[in-house]
This record gives sequence, structure tokens and C-alpha cells, in this order.
Amino acid sequence: MKQFEEAAQAAIASIPEQFEPYLENTVFLIEERSADGLMGLYEGAGALAAGEGLPERITLYKESHEQACRTMGELVEEVRRTILHEVGHHFGMEEEDLPY
Repeated sequence: MKQFEEAAQAAIASIPEQFEPYLENTVFLIEERSADGLMGLYEGAGALAAGEGLPERITLYKESHEQACRTMGELVEEVRRTILHEVGHHFGMEEEDLPY
């Protein structure tokens, strides 16, 4: 779990600084598994409505990442891709708009 957490922290730290103010109300969580095999999930109102109501949540699912990756390098890259994908949803991007 520690290596997964470190990969997640590195991915969050790699988000460009200019986006940080828009993520102040966003909580990043790690859960062991997803019932439907998701790698990650974004829940919230989005950056345009930030500060309204509950915090936005980005959840990473550890087991899904570990099953999809054979090496630590692959895991680190997949966690980064998932974080960026879910942050894209935070900024209002739809699945077809996201690069990952």
C-alpha cells in the first residue's frame, strides 16, 4: 500500500501549479477495490462550482491498478494517467475529450 500511496502522491504533485487553486476543494482518496473494476472515479460539482456544497472526490482503486500493471514503473504511470483523467472530469471534460 505504501508504494501505491507514493505513486499517487507523486501523480498529484505533478499536476501543474496553475491548476492548484481549482483543486483546493478536491479530496484524493485510495480505496482497495471497485465493485465494477474502475481505476478511478470523480465525484463532485466540478471546478466551475468549486466551493459549493461537499468537496469533490477523486478515488483511486488500488486493486484495479495492481491487476493492470506488471511492474512498478507501469503502476506509477497508470496511477498518473488515472489522476489526470479524473482531474479532467473535474474540469468538465467528458470521456471522449480525455486523452487517457
